[in-house]
Amino acid sequence: MSRRAAAAGQRRQGGRPQESPCVREPGASALNTSKTGRGSVPMTSALPKGESISARMESVEGHSTGFDYLRILLSTAVLFIHSKTFTLGADVQTFKSLVDSTVRVGMFSVAQPPIYQPILWAVVPAFFALSGFLVSGSLHRSKTTIGFLLLRVLRIIPALCVESLLAMLVLGPLVTSFTLAAYFSDPLFRAYPLNIIGDIQYYLPGVFLNNPVPRVVNLQLWTIPAEMYCYAILATVLVLQLAHLRRTVPLVTVATFICLLGMQALGIHAPADWSAGDGRVQIETLVLAFLIGVSLFELKDKVPLRADLFALSVVLSYALLWGGALQYLAMIPIAYATVFVGLSNFRETFVNRTGDYSYGVYLYGLPVQQLLVHLFPENRNWLLSFAMAYVLSLVFAALSWHLVESKVLAKKRIIVEAAENFLRPLSFRLPWGPAAKPVSAPPIATVPKPADLS
Repeated sequence: MSRRAAAAGQRRQGGRPQESPCVREPGASALNTSKTGRGSVPMTSALPKGESISARMESVEGHSTGFDYLRILLSTAVLFIHSKTFTLGADVQTFKSLVDSTVRVGMFSVAQPPIYQPILWAVVPAFFALSGFLVSGSLHRSKTTIGFLLLRVLRIIPALCVESLLAMLVLGPLVTSFTLAAYFSDPLFRAYPLNIIGDIQYYLPGVFLNNPVPRVVNLQLWTIPAEMYCYAILATVLVLQLAHLRRTVPLVTVATFICLLGMQALGIHAPADWSAGDGRVQIETLVLAFLIGVSLFELKDKVPLRADLFALSVVLSYALLWGGALQYLAMIPIAYATVFVGLSNFRETFVNRTGDYSYGVYLYGLPVQQLLVHLFPENRNWLLSFAMAYVLSLVFAALSWHLVESKVLAKKRIIVEAAENFLRPLSFRLPWGPAAKPVSAPPIATVPKPADLS
């Protein structure tokens, strides 16, 4: 054993307890630095090699680049998936036509989509599984439910607020076919700020009326309410059963899974319509993916990360998504594959050093693409449209990160502590807080997506 390894072992075994490793949120410093002293990721194997999730989190010593790459990849995929439709005006009922061409397999209706379609359908659930896994870590860093929920608000709302204001006060007046007086007095304009609180408004008066997909400004925001539902469910679980979170969340996940399958089998609810035929995975499916991500974190000591299980998960995800009616079952392998990639430690690049632009790409990608289609209606090259929209959305994402998101995150501790003190009577103290007995779960901080990403 080398002298350095022996010293590391002594540090782990002696003195004060070692701080548990965590996957840091953007803006937070990593626990360790490389020999270059620039905060690079720890030297460890690129891919997990069969260790548990918990052991893998410890081995990456605070940061795995997989989550960084996964966030930007998924947000890019959201823009790419919509590019052809928004540029060429492809029939938005394409997904409904898939449902019309289904076959019966026992009690289920199984769609027959194009060969690439299951890959596209996996993108948003993967976003939610990633969010669930990381948000669960953020939960274990929080002292109270108020603190946990406020952290989520601080991550989502400020950038969403800026994007919504830019859309309604800059983009809208520039491209509307209405007079400015009619634009600013229209009910659609007055309703648009509701986006900030999760009541999503997709239209602005007189905007993009002649685009191939008319009127829509920000279709991607449909996932924001789903993300908020997930946070509310997790907070409710905390309030109702604080002492056994590791058991309660998986049980809630299993109960949700059984309930959805039962409703489907009884004909009460059928997921094969893919949200009424417009191509979106249903909100309850995303909530299920989120809960499975949370469960993987809570069961991290028991779940191994193996390459063969990852490969099997990819195959199962594709096969189960091939038939829309089996989307619930697909959430399990999608979540496993997402966590496996997230905890992989690929070579660090500028993607890891510049900041987390994934949320900005999610927020600005589709509005920018609609603007380009409006300005260049003769362009029928959807790949060119995607490339231009992606470059411009990266510019907006960089501005959003450096001018809004990172600034808010830098103040989060002050804001959360002030809110917890002010709302102390309403704040449920979590069992791993300072006044409670410590638990063995290592903390982990998060940047959700789009939702991420969306």
